[in-house]
Amino acid sequence: MGFLRRIESRLEEVFEGGIGRTFRSHVQPVELARKLTKEMDDNKVISVQQVYVPNAYTVFLAPDDREQFLAYEARLRTELAGYLTEHARREGYSLPGRARVMIETADELEVGTFGIAAEMEETPPPVAMDSPPAADALPAEFGGGATPPAETAPPAAPVVPIPPVAPIIDPFAVDAVDEFAPAAPTPPATPAPPVVPAAPVIAAAAVAATTPAPDPVPVAPVAPPVAPPAAGANWTLIWPGGEVAIGGNAIVIGRSKDCDVPLADGNVSRRHAELGRSEEGFVLRDLDSTNGTMVNGRRIRSATIGAGDEITIGMSTLRIEQRHG
Repeated sequence: MGFLRRIESRLEEVFEGGIGRTFRSHVQPVELARKLTKEMDDNKVISVQQVYVPNAYTVFLAPDDREQFLAYEARLRTELAGYLTEHARREGYSLPGRARVMIETADELEVGTFGIAAEMEETPPPVAMDSPPAADALPAEFGGGATPPAETAPPAAPVVPIPPVAPIIDPFAVDAVDEFAPAAPTPPATPAPPVVPAAPVIAAAAVAATTPAPDPVPVAPVAPPVAPPAAGANWTLIWPGGEVAIGGNAIVIGRSKDCDVPLADGNVSRRHAELGRSEEGFVLRDLDSTNGTMVNGRRIRSATIGAGDEITIGMSTLRIEQRHG
């Protein structure tokens, strides 16, 4: 099998490399499907009992190549994801989540050439190999048509009853004593004996002493807010390719050369994230990127950051520093 596989790989190189570059033909969907499965096979990780493969794939196309897919790009991505799911099930692979295929435009590519970036993207709960993806419906040949199960609502928090508090009787208020006293027949019209105030006070104090106090409700500690940047300080964003001063305008980070911080990385979107000032400090916002933005190892959509926080975009690490003078 190894000898036949090497012959097959050599034929692929000759066909795709030689003829494809000579005639500069447009990329065809069948080529994308074949290369996606090859990326899955080449990036498999053998564990103790499972063989894990990437489930998130980004296809980078030249502008003219992507234009030919605009009319049915959504359907093509769903079909390629279903093809990968079927290939993983046939080979006995385990996916950390449902298979996803994204398509992006790369201006630096020529017609007929394309690139693929693969990564493992865990999406709870894990998808079984014999079921279709939860979000996108697969074609009929891959077992599509199943309706994803509805999510169950989390159980409501139990209600803790508050014990009743014994009433305090004012010995000098005749109306209050009569309100809590049991009903009794009207006595005959005789002179009433003087009321001794000590007895109801002692009884009320005894009832209050025997009533247990409610347990205190625990209060979650509040995280201290991020200190806002000093008004007269000079703040700088440091990145592997250099540094840029943080002023009043937002700083755009991405793969495009027009961005304020250009990152030459295939895992970075053209306009990936944006950094700006706010009253609380600096706000980092993800611009719906493909691979996401990380702050201190945690994926965020929008977060308030400051000096010392570590920003990870693609393979690059950025940070904010204060410059004096």
